[in-house]
Amino acid sequence: MHDSEFKRVLVWSGWLRLSHWAVAIAVLAAGLTGWQLGQGAPVPGVLLDFHYYAASLLVFGLALRLVLMFVGREHERLGGLLPSASEWRSAGAMLRFYLSAGKAPLPRWYAHNPLWKPVYLLVYVVLAFQVVTGSLMQDYPIIVRFYLPSVHAFWAQGLLWFSVLHVAAVALHDLKGKTADVSAMIN
Repeated sequence: MHDSEFKRVLVWSGWLRLSHWAVAIAVLAAGLTGWQLGQGAPVPGVLLDFHYYAASLLVFGLALRLVLMFVGREHERLGGLLPSASEWRSAGAMLRFYLSAGKAPLPRWYAHNPLWKPVYLLVYVVLAFQVVTGSLMQDYPIIVRFYLPSVHAFWAQGLLWFSVLHVAAVALHDLKGKTADVSAMIN
C-alpha cells in the first residue's frame, strides 16, 4: 500500500491528550515524591512542596477529563468508558492476547481498548480518592478507623502497578498491532 491509501483519523482531541499527560506526569511526580517522603527523605519540606504541585497538576488533569466525560467527543465521554454488549467478546480476546504475552491475535477496536474501559474509569475514581485522602490526611489522619496516610500509600502503590501495566500494554500493542497506540496519544 502507498501512503496515499492511508487516511489519518484524529482519535483523541488535544484536550484529552492534555488531560492524559497532566495526569501521567502528576502520578509520576507524586509517586516519586510520596515514596521519598515515606522513606524519611532528608529535605521533606521541598519534597512536600513538589508533591503538592503534582497534586495540583493531577486535579487539573482530572477536572479536564471530567469535563470531557460530558462535553468531549463521543468516545471521550463517560459512555466511551463503558463497554457495550458487543465489546465484551473483544474484551475477552484482549485478555487472551495479554495472557499469551502477545501470541494470540490482537483484536481491533476504535478509541478505547474494550478491556481497559472499566479499568480506566476505576483509575479515575482512585485518582479522585487520592486527591481527597491527600487533602484530608494532615488535618484528619483517622477517618472511620482508617489511617489515611496508610490508605493513601496503599492506593498509590495500586496506581504505580496500573501505570507499569498500562505502559507495558501500550508497548505490546505497538509491537504486535497494525496501529500505533503510542503515536495516537502523542501526535
